Amino acid sequence: MASFDLQTEGQIKETAKRIFFQKGHIHATTIEIAKEAGISRAMINYYFRRSNLLFEKVLQEAITAKRQELVDVFSSKKSLFAKVSEFIDIIIEQNIDYPYLQNFIVSELAKNPEKTIQLFPNDLKKLKISETIQYQIDQAIKSGLLYPITVEDFMLNLMSLCNYPLVAKPLMQGLFTLSEDEYRSLLVRRKKVILQSIFNVATALSLD
Repeated sequence: MASFDLQTEGQIKETAKRIFFQKGHIHATTIEIAKEAGISRAMINYYFRRSNLLFEKVLQEAITAKRQELVDVFSSKKSLFAKVSEFIDIIIEQNIDYPYLQNFIVSELAKNPEKTIQLFPNDLKKLKISETIQYQIDQAIKSGLLYPITVEDFMLNLMSLCNYPLVAKPLMQGLFTLSEDEYRSLLVRRKKVILQSIFNVATALSLD
C-alpha cells in the first residue's frame, strides 16, 4: 500500500510539473490535473487538498533540485571551463523541458525573499563554492581564458545568457517567425555562443 501511495503521489507531481512548468498553467485546477494524470480529483485532494498546495510542493522540489545541480557542478574538481559547459547543458535542457520553471522560481523568490534560504542555505558556505569559483576565475584571467571580471559579474553573465532566452521567447518568435522546433534548436546551439561570450573567443574555440 505504501509503495502504491508513493507511486500515485509521484504520478500527480509529475503531471503537475508538466502542466505548471511545461505548459505554464499556473492556475490549473485539480480537475485539470486529475484529467491529465488519469486519476480522480478525490485522489489529488487526498494527497494535496488544493492545487496551490500542489504547486508549492512541486516548486519547492524544483528549487531543491536546482540547488543540488548548482552544488554538484560548481563544487566539483573540474576546470572552470568544464563546469560552465556542464552548467549550460543542464540549464538549456531544463529550459527546453520546462520553459516556465525558471520564471516561476524567480517570481516566487521575488514575492517571498525568505525562500532564498531554500536555494542557498547557510550550510552551502561550508562548501566554499564562491571561494573556489573566485580562485578559478583568477587563474583563468591569468591564463587569458577570461578577461578581468568579478565573480559576481561572471555568475550574472552566465545566468543571464542561459535564462533570458526563455523570457525573450515570445519576442524572438514574433520577430523572426520561429516555430517551437526552431526555437528549441536555437536554444541548443546557444551553448557555443554562450561559451564564446563568457570566455576569450580564441581560447574557447581551441577548447571546444
